[in-house]
Amino acid sequence: MKKPLVIIGSGHAGYTLARAFRQHDATTPVVLLTQDGGEHYPKPQLSHGFGHQASAAQLVQNSATGMAAELKIMVRTHTRVTAIDFAAQRVSAGEVQVPYSDLVLAVGAEPFVPPIGGDAAQDILTLNNLEQYRRYFNQLNRSERVLVIGGGLIGTEIAHDISLHKHVTLVDTSTRLLERLVPEVVSQRLHSAMGQVALRFGTEVKRVDKAEQGYHVTLADGDTLAVDAVICAAGLKPRLDLAEGLETRRGIVVDAYLRASQAHVYALGDCAEIEGQILPYLQPITLSANALASTLAGQPTPVRFGPMPVAVKTPRYPIQLAGVTQGNTLDWQISEGADGLTALAHRDSKLVGYVTTGTRNGFSLLPSLAR
Repeated sequence: MKKPLVIIGSGHAGYTLARAFRQHDATTPVVLLTQDGGEHYPKPQLSHGFGHQASAAQLVQNSATGMAAELKIMVRTHTRVTAIDFAAQRVSAGEVQVPYSDLVLAVGAEPFVPPIGGDAAQDILTLNNLEQYRRYFNQLNRSERVLVIGGGLIGTEIAHDISLHKHVTLVDTSTRLLERLVPEVVSQRLHSAMGQVALRFGTEVKRVDKAEQGYHVTLADGDTLAVDAVICAAGLKPRLDLAEGLETRRGIVVDAYLRASQAHVYALGDCAEIEGQILPYLQPITLSANALASTLAGQPTPVRFGPMPVAVKTPRYPIQLAGVTQGNTLDWQISEGADGLTALAHRDSKLVGYVTTGTRNGFSLLPSLAR
């Protein structure tokens, strides 16, 4: 019997790969191993599900059993991989041994939580999977005052979402919202649209301590805040615990074919560093999964990324961006009207990036971006 294709991870990367592979190959066995329940759900909904009062169960689009039947694969849930023998092409999950013809690590990333002291630091919430969302949803329903750590893409989306129902304070070491993504004028407009969110820039959380009701949060500037919940959205770091024996830098190093440094091993999604880039967005993951599916089916296909738009899901002030939108060498050309704002980034007189807001859409600009 032919050894199976083994995929570790049941997120967007793992299931998208399995679906794409089945379009090429209907007979090769596919085994998907996952630490959690293997439910299929749209991960971007995690950052704005609370605003719609959507429970964790309501976010689920299909069960692991349903996905297995739909894709004609085996899904082993609540299975923690403990070792990989690259020479023998075998994965160990406790007592269970799973041989593979090809192995794909689609294990994602884990939330980065900066060093924070205090006797309640372990109570800090993160939001990176369905189980974390379940805990987050339940605690927020019991809370009125919420502190969000991080003013990047996810932190801003979370603060915007929660502020529909709760009092929110956002803390970030930067000087403004989305500082690494958009020009200052866009941050200013977004700031105004964030409503009652209290924004604290240029400082960080040093301690989270239990209080008679909720928590006392101590900031680096000496201020203390009384809150009922603390959420950290300070970024992600690729999971590398299964990468021993593989070349790693920030992520698992792979080439344009998603090949890792061991034969018959590939990495995909948030854990992969593709020719020096980590691209934790749905579109590049989908493109990568489709290319890898062809490669695994015997048609070697490199993944190619053109300029890809990124949407910031803040409904009171929607933002879309693509290309190069940060750096001191950019010259910005900005136009604004009642329907929103368009900011064009030029370098050496070439259009290299754009940011649009409101109802404006920059999709038509994608082909014009300098490669």
